[in-house]
Amino acid sequence: MNRNHRMSKKDKLNWLADIADGLRPLDARASKLVLRLLDDPDAQVRAEAVSCLWHTADPMWIEELLTKSQRDPDLDVRTRAISTLGHYIVDAEIELFSDLDNDERALSESDIQRVVDFLFDTAQNTLLSVDERRYSIEALAFLDDPEVDELIHWAYSQNDPRYRASAIFAMGRSGNLRWSDEVLMEMHSANRDVQYEAVRAAGELGLQEATEDLIRLVRGRGVEKALRLRAIYSLGEAGDDRAYPVLEELCHARDREVREAAREAAEEWLMSSMADRIELEQDEEAIWMEPEASQVSGYPRNMWDNVIGTFSLN
Repeated sequence: MNRNHRMSKKDKLNWLADIADGLRPLDARASKLVLRLLDDPDAQVRAEAVSCLWHTADPMWIEELLTKSQRDPDLDVRTRAISTLGHYIVDAEIELFSDLDNDERALSESDIQRVVDFLFDTAQNTLLSVDERRYSIEALAFLDDPEVDELIHWAYSQNDPRYRASAIFAMGRSGNLRWSDEVLMEMHSANRDVQYEAVRAAGELGLQEATEDLIRLVRGRGVEKALRLRAIYSLGEAGDDRAYPVLEELCHARDREVREAAREAAEEWLMSSMADRIELEQDEEAIWMEPEASQVSGYPRNMWDNVIGTFSLN
């Protein structure tokens, strides 16, 4: 008898949760059991099995996720599979920026194209549910493509707040500052989900213009805890000088979750500040070195030599 047939539902969920949380490795043995549990009769177990694939870039799972995205009878399972497919786009973008040779890449162009084509088709399929379409747009947000921008714009223009929340989420994940005005405006949205995603996006885009609003949310009375915690972390991501004293103060808050969020945000702020300082020093060094380099080479500096993407991994 297979091991998963001997396990209770609680046992299955606990075991899968350990993998999803990184407490167990998704090794060959675990992969076999996850593969079986993807077809478990219980939808909750299947959904948790899909969540185990959130951080893997192994192309062996693409077919399984595509199948789950299209054929599973449970909406939650389908949408989790759709969201998980987006991480293959993340990994492909990382490999692209890493300038790896084709034989060094874990994902082939054909693998990625299958995922991208499926997500585009799903996002534009009017016969599918709102959740399936909007999660496809979120998954595509990692892709630097004008057609993705069009999908984000379309979702943002819809009256359904679920589409608008996903559009704001996608704006943040895109790393594209063209969406700054929309994100800043939606930080005042009356819809809680839209406002939450705007607060998240403000941090991911590093919008220092959002600092005052973030501080207001962090210190405001009556602010929902989830929104407050997200605002704390976004303060660290945005990296404005006004943020650090606030974060330092919150590191001594009575609430444990607030303290932990503030400490993580303070670390993020320090890393961001250090990266900005290094970049500034490199720019200054380049200014001083450029005339000498031009004399040596006889050619003007290539403006594409040091392209730095704004791609978000958070």
